[in-house]
This record gives sequence, structure tokens and C-alpha cells, in this order.
Amino acid sequence: IGQGKNPVCVMRTSWTDEDAIFLAFKSGTPSVSHGHMDIGSFVMEANGERWSTDFGMQEYESLESKGVDVWNMDQNSQRWNIFRYNNLAHSTLTFNNSLQQVKGRCKIDKWSDRPEKMFASSDLTPVYSDQVKKAVRTVSLLDKSYVTVKDEIETLSASTNVRWTLLTEAKPFLDHKNNTIELIRNGKKLVIKIKSTHKVVLKTWSTQSANDFDAPNPGAYLIGF
Repeated sequence: IGQGKNPVCVMRTSWTDEDAIFLAFKSGTPSVSHGHMDIGSFVMEANGERWSTDFGMQEYESLESKGVDVWNMDQNSQRWNIFRYNNLAHSTLTFNNSLQQVKGRCKIDKWSDRPEKMFASSDLTPVYSDQVKKAVRTVSLLDKSYVTVKDEIETLSASTNVRWTLLTEAKPFLDHKNNTIELIRNGKKLVIKIKSTHKVVLKTWSTQSANDFDAPNPGAYLIGF
């Protein structure tokens, strides 16, 4: 656990097994220097493959050369129109197609390093304070066998659209009948099982932006519900 300006938690099942499960979880705030709207996102590896990934940054020169103001960190600044920088392109939550709150700050509130149940939990409400009443994400590595991502959401009085996304370079296959998504990469398979108190609609979203200043993202998929 690192509880700095951008708290992170890293878990793994082994330091020597190349097929070990690796799970990293990020909290924090978009307002830090060079920050992104990636609060609540996670990276996950298993069987020698990365299943949930992160684009990282786009080189500033490629943006500034096209007149994009990357240094203004205000909520409505052009910076957050950059595809790789906002929450829509990360393995995290989006409500009503809205951006995370730049000034919101989250920390890792609970965690455990017990081998049978390693987890980290963060109250993400500060970066969604104008969109939901409460949003808490807990990522766990259980029995050194599988990963769970649990989201507890309490909406405001208005109807709310919840978007759960995972960024991956594995090819997705959606099973709408059983609420599962299979990811295939290099002949290996990861199964994502969705359990929800509400009806979900499995989806994929394009990783190619309509903006002429955004970098291409070949071979990447945004999947979820």
C-alpha cells in the first residue's frame, strides 16, 4: 500500500511463478501533476498475460503541436477531452457519461494482505460527488485463484446510467444470456462473470477517438456493461 497523493495498492500471488496473478489498484485525484481521470482503475495479469491494462500518457508534443492545451487542469478544460486522459478510457466507473471531478480526492480506506483474501477498498464518492450519493470500489485477490471487483453504488434521486469498463488488449466475446465476457489472448482465456442487483447490458466501446489530436489505439478494446 502506498498512501501518497495518488494512493495505490499492489497484490500478487507469487514473486517467482510467471503465471502468477498480479493486481494493482489506484485511488487518488486527477488534480496531481500530470494526473489522469483514472481513479478506481486497476491493472490485472494472470497466466503470463495482461488482461486489464492502461494506455498511459499521450506524448505532450503530439498534442501541443495541434493546439491542445494540456496544462489547464480545470474541470472544463480541453485536457479532459484527450481520450487517454479521462475516465471513459480507463478500467473504472462512469456515471451518466460524465467526467470524474478534478478536485475530488480519494484514499485507500481499507486493505488486507492476508494470502487467502488480499484486498483494497476506496470510497470513490469524492470524484463522483455531483453524480451519485455513494460509490465504493473494492478489488480483491481471493484464495490466490481469482480476482473480484465489487462496486457498491447509491444513486441520487434521478435515474442514473452506470458504465463499468475494462480496457484490454485481449479479444472479447460477449455472452449476453449468461452475463459473462470471455477474453482471449495468445490462446489463453479469462472469464469475467457479472453479478448485479440490476439488469445489465454487456457492451464494447471503440478505442478510436474522433478527435484529430488523439493518438490511435490499435489492438485495444473497451469492454464492460
